[in-house]
Amino acid sequence: MKLANILLAIAILLAPAGWYLANMLFFTTTKFADAGQVDALQEQLTALTIDFNNLQQQVSLLDQRGPAAQTTTYSETPAATDGLADIFAQVVLIADRRNVNDGLTNSSSSYLTGIFGPPREDLSQECQPMTNPILKDMVVTRSVGPVRVTMLEPAIVSLQQVFKNVQVFEPELYSRITSAGSLCVRLIRGSETSVSTHAYGLSVDLNIDGQLDVLGDDRTQLGLTILAEFFNKEGWYWGAGFGREDSMHFQVSREKIETWRRLGQIPEGM
Repeated sequence: MKLANILLAIAILLAPAGWYLANMLFFTTTKFADAGQVDALQEQLTALTIDFNNLQQQVSLLDQRGPAAQTTTYSETPAATDGLADIFAQVVLIADRRNVNDGLTNSSSSYLTGIFGPPREDLSQECQPMTNPILKDMVVTRSVGPVRVTMLEPAIVSLQQVFKNVQVFEPELYSRITSAGSLCVRLIRGSETSVSTHAYGLSVDLNIDGQLDVLGDDRTQLGLTILAEFFNKEGWYWGAGFGREDSMHFQVSREKIETWRRLGQIPEGM
């Protein structure tokens, strides 16, 4: 009977309003109201009367269904839903995407080659082993937050901080992050000369619930736009800002690398 009681309570609340309008109708009719005001008040009173009658009919129908139809069982623990998964995996347009990396600079192929040298001499579009001895000694494989990656040690330490922040402030999102790859010594897709940041162990591809982002469509999963804010604060550049959008791609910015150099986290001579 809970729903019936609610409906009855609403009807009771509407009743005084009806009496008030009736009183106003009588008062204004006898003193101040013109014909238009009287008609308007009559229409409002009629509408309230109809609503009241409809509520009475609904209460009567509920009573006729019997107690079983009106009983609602409540659980102490709410049932789990996929609502958050649907929200985080939802594909949205990236707003002002060319300015999403405000304050950070892309660590370009020429910049990385000037700092580290080539990761190997013969590069192709396929992933190959790293042969640069200094870089090779800095590469580690580790579980970091919700993913397992192979990257340079300083990048992994920084990535750990990103995920710690995500876990604290967006725990539902944190549990849905998956990786589409990290270290891959190759050229940038479609290029014959530019080296990918993946070749240096300085970038990672991420997605929500294992759904890969479509390259170059200026759209991304809502969860990635949230993640991008955490990466930006830690000094990572988001691939959504590239000329050809690549929003599942996150790489260490030039500013972050320069910080590592000042702190001695990159060996001398590089």
